[in-house]
Amino acid sequence: MDFVTLGMFIIDEIHYPPPKVPDLDVMGGGGLYATLGARLFRPPPSSKVGLVIHQGHDFPPKIRETIDMWDTDCQFVQTPNRATTRAYNRYEPNGHRAFHYLNDKIRIDENTLTSEQLASKTYHLICSPKRCISLVQGIRERRKYLAETYNADDQAVRRLREDPVFVWEPMPDLCKPAELPKCLEAVNHVDVISPNLDEFCSLFGISIDLERSSGWSLLGQKCNDLLSNGKFELAVVVRLGDKGCYVAQSDRHLHLPAYHEQDAAHHVIDPTGGGNTFLGGFCVGYLQSSQSSRADRFEEAALYGTVAASFAIEQVGVPILTRTKSGEELWNGVTVTNRFEEYKRRVQKRATILSNQDNELFGE
Repeated sequence: MDFVTLGMFIIDEIHYPPPKVPDLDVMGGGGLYATLGARLFRPPPSSKVGLVIHQGHDFPPKIRETIDMWDTDCQFVQTPNRATTRAYNRYEPNGHRAFHYLNDKIRIDENTLTSEQLASKTYHLICSPKRCISLVQGIRERRKYLAETYNADDQAVRRLREDPVFVWEPMPDLCKPAELPKCLEAVNHVDVISPNLDEFCSLFGISIDLERSSGWSLLGQKCNDLLSNGKFELAVVVRLGDKGCYVAQSDRHLHLPAYHEQDAAHHVIDPTGGGNTFLGGFCVGYLQSSQSSRADRFEEAALYGTVAASFAIEQVGVPILTRTKSGEELWNGVTVTNRFEEYKRRVQKRATILSNQDNELFGE
């Protein structure tokens, strides 16, 4: 298994400022979108991407058909005595999103995962600092137990004994200064922490204006605060929405532009799930990277994440998967590989131009 998310699946209803009518029964949730991001770069037969879905009595058949079409290692847990987890989303005219659950949710932890999911190479977590630490420790303990149970020469044992990559997405409502000490403790247990810019600012109790050079400087300084408190080789990946992402590591910082940086108003229909999709693509990108150093692999992973996110935000819900007569996958009518290569060329061209100007890559 290459990727497993412990994020949830949710059926959303999305409300907009009038006169636009709401969208109902929209498949969503951080876990689903993260799975999408990983799956984009892992087509069958190599789509070793794991997700757990608690399927209630009201689960729409069309949603099940869409998920089955992705051909992932999705584990459907039947919960016929309850409704599927649902949530209410409301977008304000200023772009702010209000969110709350409409019924009880079922959390996913290490005990929910199958043996194959426990042998994953990467994990995506969406949770509080306390729960982050608990999940990482729980997964490690379960892996150790399974490794001791299996035959010592078994390939599964070798995977279980390898150190997985943990990518942590902090819960938005817990990104506040009072939670910062707990967050600094949690970054000692993960490989990547990735808030979006609003969450990052809220965590430190600051405001950052990326239209000013001082904003980029402050962003870098606060990333260094996290790095100085985290485990060795921690990466801080701040998702910047229409401004791309910022990857901070101990010896270097990198800014990458959004894929839809030009004519975003035309291409970006609904940003819901873009950040989660980014992190799923990021995880698989880390595994697929041809770079030798961990730092280089994290930076290349951000290219994958950026391209993955571009597909998630082009419509309400998830992108449409079709196949050509030859069996090649098309997402929203284009191949993922072609979009990735086009974006990579664009980034390399820009990097070369800035290098000739003796500037840091994408810095100010």
